[in-house]
Amino acid sequence: MTIQRTIDLSQGDNYFRPEVPIFVNRAVESFYKIEHRHDFIEISYVAEGSGTHYIGDQTLQVHQGDIFLIPVGVSHVFRPATTSISRPLIVYNCVMAQESIRLLLLSFPGGVALATLLDEPDWRQYRDAFGEFRRLFLKLYDIYTTRRPGWNTGLHLAVIELLLFLHSYQDGQSATTQQAGLSNMEAALHFIHNRFHSPLTLIEAAELSGLGERQFHRKFKSRTGMTFIDYVQSVRIDEACRLLRSTDRKVADIASSVGYQDITFFNKLFRKKTGISPREYRKELLL
Repeated sequence: MTIQRTIDLSQGDNYFRPEVPIFVNRAVESFYKIEHRHDFIEISYVAEGSGTHYIGDQTLQVHQGDIFLIPVGVSHVFRPATTSISRPLIVYNCVMAQESIRLLLLSFPGGVALATLLDEPDWRQYRDAFGEFRRLFLKLYDIYTTRRPGWNTGLHLAVIELLLFLHSYQDGQSATTQQAGLSNMEAALHFIHNRFHSPLTLIEAAELSGLGERQFHRKFKSRTGMTFIDYVQSVRIDEACRLLRSTDRKVADIASSVGYQDITFFNKLFRKKTGISPREYRKELLL
């Protein structure tokens, strides 16, 4: 006997505003969510944890860094690997109305090529090779939730950037294949953006890229315009700014989360990079 699955229909009208055909959320997945299909396009990014993705007629193991482009009408649901609250499966979702985004893309030079992504009948899976998608989904979520002046324009531009990334990636690549295809600098950038909250050294990055320290330092500065230390500090302060904007966490907690246990050093570095203190930065956002 064939068991019939319950599959809900999610409709864009429940998510979109008339002037904003885009919705972004951060979901902590559970075993209680019902499998669903939708009348919009969804791009999902596995930000933390691991679990299972039931999509179409396939069952996939997923981990941090997996991205899915899910067309209209394709059913899916994420399930965490465990019920432990200390190991959640967290997925960011960017939902968009197909025709509205098509019109947006067609208004941009080269947008016709990106618009082909909207017509894909089958779902696609990608891997975040060196942190680009993570940074972009955090940006999308920040824009959507804080809704500062001009947020609608910023949200549309970020969606175009997301589709551009997807268009530039070749689907079907495994994480190993993508890593093998990275240049030495891309491997180093991947290392920094995924480990910025931990102690990082130039020696580790140079070894990962297969270069000597002096050669790595020279090439890294040529690529980024900054020394290794300056770049790591900039990545950390950028993340601290995001946390100051989007959370009410204490400054000391934010400093620790981006890799600085010395709050005095963090405050001095933050002022050096931004011109103001962390508290002043947060205060300005409230004005």
